Amino acid sequence: MLSKTEKKVRKILIKVARGSLDTYHFRKITYKELWLTQYPEETWGQGHTPEVVEWIVNISNADTDNGLPPLNALVVRKDTSEPGKDWKSWHKSVGSPFESQAHAQAACWAYWPSMHVVETFYRKR
Repeated sequence: MLSKTEKKVRKILIKVARGSLDTYHFRKITYKELWLTQYPEETWGQGHTPEVVEWIVNISNADTDNGLPPLNALVVRKDTSEPGKDWKSWHKSVGSPFESQAHAQAACWAYWPSMHVVETFYRKR
């Protein structure tokens, strides 16, 4: 079961997947940006990365257990636009059905489409 913080973080990650949250990398979010959504008044330091990793691993474990794409694929380093080394370790440990991080990201974007796509679909009906 997800903690209260993890539930809030998951909602943020779904907004990121939909492109409805302004972030440094479109439809991705940096570790710092994600941490600051929970602690906006505090100063970021790389020592906070393990806390973010714990949130996103717990969220992605719960989601993949329910057949959903892993939202942790959207959490990236600012300098590379790629997840950190922990993503590859997680990916191997859970036996993810996604071949790569890019495949997992594409699955997130397809599962949680942008609000523009959803609005267009319903407007035409």
